[in-house]
Amino acid sequence: AVVSTQSTGGQGTSAYDQSELAEFQDLTYFTKREVLHVHKRFGELAPEKIKSHGRNPVLSKEEILALPELAANPFKERILEVFSDNGDGNMNFEQFLDMMSQLSSKAPLETKIDFAFKIYDFNEDGQICENDLQKVILFLIQPAVTGATLTTDERNQVIKNKSTKSKKDEVTLTEEERNHIVRNSLVSDEQVKKIARKVISEMDMDDDGSISYLDFKHGMSKLNGFEESFKVTL
Repeated sequence: AVVSTQSTGGQGTSAYDQSELAEFQDLTYFTKREVLHVHKRFGELAPEKIKSHGRNPVLSKEEILALPELAANPFKERILEVFSDNGDGNMNFEQFLDMMSQLSSKAPLETKIDFAFKIYDFNEDGQICENDLQKVILFLIQPAVTGATLTTDERNQVIKNKSTKSKKDEVTLTEEERNHIVRNSLVSDEQVKKIARKVISEMDMDDDGSISYLDFKHGMSKLNGFEESFKVTL
């Protein structure tokens, strides 16, 4: 049997047979019905692309960022980068489904801790260093203090300035970039550094100057409400 979902306005139809739905169910925290609902929402983000490219096209980061449920999340672009195969934020349906599954209320705490660690590890070296934490802090405080967020281009310029560096190289902010963020957030550079160092001193159990995955897991498992920061319901 083939099960179909049709996007809003009838602009595209996608079909999965029961075996495919069962596989999606096994690989996610969703039921078959929920998988179909997620696919419907995926199709609504770019109905013309669904119509012309079939049931599993690749949507751009910009198209996925149009999802209203992601709008208020300060890490929305970073989340897309982590869940996309090549880190550019573009996704096919399977990647989108995986992301929404791990962001769902059904995902266990350990799953959310795992992808939160990847989101915070900006330079992707398996540790959350002081510079990673400064970036996390700036992501969080900038919209909270000013009531506005940086544009996509501004955030990419300031946060993801690693195009000329290898993954193992330390990712640093230039003075101009840091000043740009600080001016918009009304929080001083020294305050940001102080907060980052304080967090490391409290979470770094082996005193190596950075936060390992085990350090992070230990700290987040005791933090009330942590899951709420990484929960999206479609």
